[in-house]
Amino acid sequence: MKKQLFIFLVLIMGNSYSQNLTELNINFMLRGNKYVSSSKVDTTALGGYGGSDNLPKKNAIEKFNEKGFILRIDTLDTSSIGNKYLAYKLYLINTTEKEIELFASDSRISIIAQALVDGEWKNIEYLPSSSCGNSYHSVFLNPNEYWEFLIPKFKGKLKTKIRYRLILGKDKFIDSNEIIASINKKQLYEKQSYSNNGIMDPYFD
Repeated sequence: MKKQLFIFLVLIMGNSYSQNLTELNINFMLRGNKYVSSSKVDTTALGGYGGSDNLPKKNAIEKFNEKGFILRIDTLDTSSIGNKYLAYKLYLINTTEKEIELFASDSRISIIAQALVDGEWKNIEYLPSSSCGNSYHSVFLNPNEYWEFLIPKFKGKLKTKIRYRLILGKDKFIDSNEIIASINKKQLYEKQSYSNNGIMDPYFD
């Protein structure tokens, strides 16, 4: 009886928590926000770049049972952003036998969201560029490691599909799986507002 009561309370509390969360309904492109750290330091970087506490997790092979360098959205693994917005998990997975080196700007790697509009994939996030050379460095993902991110569940008037793209270089990228979503049209062209914080802030958008 006690066990059944405990399960009932967990279910009620879980449902209440989910009902308090909302989907993200916005009218602008989000700034890229996939920040990572790695156990290996980039010794060739100038130093002084912004850091992150998002260290890679281990046992990628056991968790994902896939081979390769993979970007994966998991809509079954739900969470929240700021205890306010519904979120899914996004994983960047290395189950190859090689260390992966990625370009970063103040620990932000080049992952952006895209939406399928009129048969064409279009960015709904953008990557701001830094005017300071110290911002730029590399991060590293070892074999059998993965990074985990939270991504919002979008809500808008335009029914579509979204995916995430990791940009590796000119005409080089990795795309995630696609999921059903809805967005607003201004997410295709109007950037998120940003206020420069002074002379020490190398970003203007």
